[in-house]
Amino acid sequence: MRVFAALTFPAAARERLRRYTATIAPAFDRARPSWVAPQNLHLTLHFFGELDNSALPELRSHLGASATQCPPLRIATGRLSVLPSVKSPRVLYIEADIQPNEQLQRLVRDTRKIAQTLGAECDLRPWRSHLTLARLKEPWAPDLRSLPQPPALEFELETFELMSSSLSSVGARYTSIERFVFRGAPTAASGA
Repeated sequence: MRVFAALTFPAAARERLRRYTATIAPAFDRARPSWVAPQNLHLTLHFFGELDNSALPELRSHLGASATQCPPLRIATGRLSVLPSVKSPRVLYIEADIQPNEQLQRLVRDTRKIAQTLGAECDLRPWRSHLTLARLKEPWAPDLRSLPQPPALEFELETFELMSSSLSSVGARYTSIERFVFRGAPTAASGA
C-alpha cells in the first residue's frame, strides 16, 4: 500500500481553490496539465512509499506520538509558482506559509525518522511547503505574473492524516487511514 502523511485542507478552502484553478486552467493548455482533483488537495508531510500492511500499526503509533508534540498549525497560502524552475516547469503549485515553523520542521523530521525506522522511502532534501495544483506534461508555463493571484487563504489545522494512494488511469485516489490530532502546547510564536 502506498502511504503518506499529509495536511489536508478544509472543504471551503478546497472549493475556493477549485474555482481558482478553473479560471487559470485555459492559460496552461499548452503544458497539457494533469490537474489535482479538489478532494485530493493537500500538503505532503512525508511520502512513505509502498509499505506492507503489517507495518501500518507501528507507523500509526509513531505518527500518533509525533502529533502529541506539535501544536495546531496555522496555514496561509501565497503566490503561484512552479517546480523545479521557471525554465523547466513540471509542477504548478501555490506557496504556503505554515506556523509555528519550528514545530512543523520537527514534525517533518519526525516523519523522516519514522520512515528510516520502518525502512520506508525517505526524502532527505529540504522540505518545502507547497500545494500542488497540477503536474505539467510539457515543460511550459505562461508568465505567472499575468495570471490572477491565488485566493489568500488562512486557516488553522488541528490534525494531520495518514493517507493511502491508489493510482489509476483517471488519476490518484486518496483515502484517509487515520487522523492524528495535534496535542502539543501552543508556543508564544503561534499566538497563544
